[in-house]
Formats: sequence, C-alpha cells, structure tokens
Amino acid sequence: MPKRGENIHKRKDGRWEARYIHHCENGKAKYRFIYGHSYSEAKTKMLSELSSIRSVVPSLCKNATLSEIADKWLSEIKNTVKESTFARYHRAVKKYIVPDLGQKKVCKLDKNAVTAFAMSLTEHGGKDGRPLSCKTVSDIMSIFRHIWEFGRKNGYPCSDIGEITIAGGRKRKIKTLPESAVKIIEKEMQNHGSCIAMCVVLTLFTGLRIGELCGLRWEDIDFGSGILHVRRTIERIADLSSVTKRKTKIVVSAPKTETSVRDIPLPKFLLDYLSMFKCGGDCYLLTGSKSFIEPNRCYKRYKRFLAEKGLGDYTFHALRHTFATRCVESGFDTKSLSELLGHSNVRTTLSFYVHPTMEMKRRQMMLLAPVFTFNSSQNCSQAVVTNGLTSAFAAVSQ
Repeated sequence: MPKRGENIHKRKDGRWEARYIHHCENGKAKYRFIYGHSYSEAKTKMLSELSSIRSVVPSLCKNATLSEIADKWLSEIKNTVKESTFARYHRAVKKYIVPDLGQKKVCKLDKNAVTAFAMSLTEHGGKDGRPLSCKTVSDIMSIFRHIWEFGRKNGYPCSDIGEITIAGGRKRKIKTLPESAVKIIEKEMQNHGSCIAMCVVLTLFTGLRIGELCGLRWEDIDFGSGILHVRRTIERIADLSSVTKRKTKIVVSAPKTETSVRDIPLPKFLLDYLSMFKCGGDCYLLTGSKSFIEPNRCYKRYKRFLAEKGLGDYTFHALRHTFATRCVESGFDTKSLSELLGHSNVRTTLSFYVHPTMEMKRRQMMLLAPVFTFNSSQNCSQAVVTNGLTSAFAAVSQ
C-alpha cells in the first residue's frame, strides 16, 4: 500500500511507477522513473537505485541548504494532500523553519542544531517573542522531520538526528463550560432561541468542530434514521496563488481527516429541537439559506451569545471539550466517543479532550467505598479489607 510522499503510484496501464531524484543540475533536481508490476517491486527497485547513487552525491546536492530541500518537498506533496493541509505546511516552513535553518547546509546540521531550533521555538518562537505552545512546536517539528526524511530518501547528506525531545513549552489549557453555563444553554432549547443558540446547543451535544458546523446543510441530517452526517468543513486558508493579491480565501472541502467523515446518531429530544429550525435541504444550518457563513463570523456570533447570556469567556472549541468530558462522566465507552469526535485513535481523545472535574474525580474515589470498611472497635487504628479480601492494612502507630 503506497504512502503519501513516497512518489510511488499506480499508472492507468496497470504498472506501478516510482520517481526519485537522480542528481542535481544547476541547483535543480533531475528525476528518474522506475516501473514494476506491483507496488513492492517498484519500491524495491527505487530503494536499490537510491542506495547505489548515495555514495556519489554531486557537489551541488552536498552543498544543498535546508531551504532548497524544503521547497522541493513542498513541490512534491502539493498535489497529494488537501489544499488546507498544504497551506498549513507552507506556513510552517516559510514562517518558522526557513527563517531559522533555511540557509544552513544540511551536511552541517546535526541533532544539537535541530534541538536548539526546537528550544528556540518553545521559548520565544511566537509573536513578539512569546513562547509557542507545545502543540504548535510539535507540529512544526513533525513537518521538519518530513522534510529531513525526504532529503535522506533522495540522496541529500542528511544525517540521522534521531528523536528530538521538546522540553518545557507552554501547554494551553482548554476550559470546559461549567454545569451552570450548560444549564443556561439547555434552557435555550425550551425558548427555541436564535439560530446561533441552536448551533451552540447542537455542538454541545455532538462535539462538532466549528468548520464542520459551518459546513452543515439540512440534507446532512436524516430525521428518519436520526443520523447526522459530517461530510464537509469550511475554513479560511492562506491564498498561495500567484495570480491574486488576496492573502486568504475560503475553501469548502472534506473534513480534517478520513476519520472525521463520520455519522453521529442524534437523540430524539435533539431531533425534535432541530426540526423547529428545519428548512430546504441544500440550505446551511447557520444561515437558513444556500449561502454559508465562514468560521470567523460564526465565532464572533458565538462570543456575542456568551456575553448576552452572561456565560463568561470560552473558546468555541471548549464546547467540543465539554461534550467529550460530559460523555465520559455519563459512562460512554472510549472507542465510541473517539469515533463520535472523529479521532483516529482513542489516545487523542483521552489526552486532549477529556477533562475530569473535581466532582467526577470525587465520584471515582467513592467507588472504593464498597471495598473498604472501617472497624471502629479497634480504636480507629485498623482498616479491614472486606468483599472477599483477606489481608488487612497495618494500623497507623499512635
């Protein structure tokens, strides 16, 4: 099975084609093509050819800078990833990686230099020299790793730098809405409320991302089967076209990842509530028309809604975190919750989207109550283990 970035694909004639950089000429990469009857055959041939030419890398490749390799990597992946993903990669390369490491020759870069780069991002890589969050630094270093491995696979003298540990950093804490705020939002269901109130309620009970919410049409909700289909997202990305002066543009595309394309069953009370707002199938939920609203405007309306209801200051993503936390509190199994959120694995769900409250922790601790009983007849000095357990804790010395 081919992987993105390998430059191996199946041709229309049934053969598999592998492309690799054979040499550099006038600073430009020159490619060669290898063919096979299967993916594995094409890959094996390509790896064999690469191993034979790496020992005689031309001087231009030996003196290549990280910026040159980064540009080649961006050019290589441009048509293999979503437009929004490419815009994010391009921004990370041009804003963070190239300004710091771009002009350095890759043959001179080692683990110490790369580690120092990661630390500089952690300490003062943000706007006005502020620290970047751990997540942002991790994403940038992941992109750096892709560039570095691309260079190694294509014959550039990129040494093995091993794992780069990102120490410290500012871990952004996402707040979840308190129960008092949730009750006020739920009350809006009884008052019917505005369109933005409806969308806040929907997100609170489904965990949708704001881009997914903006992309929802009424035809995506099957009232007969009670299923909400997440099929698209709307986002504003950098406009990298050379024929326009715009810096950004709106794109409507498939959701964030393959697992983000999902079906969410809706409870009857939520379906009944949504039916009061229902209109034409090709109309968007947030506008009630065939025109959509972009996430930034939706976010501003959400903030106004919070202010009007006196609910405090919370990001829109806090609704998603609140949904996940409430699901865990209600006893959802982790796998089901992970799929409802559109995550590729349960680790992401537990690490980033579950925030146990003190009350939840207290209830968990109370589960120990049936296991242990306290024997007051021994001057409160010994805890006796019941429910089939035969050992006892040593008494605390008086």
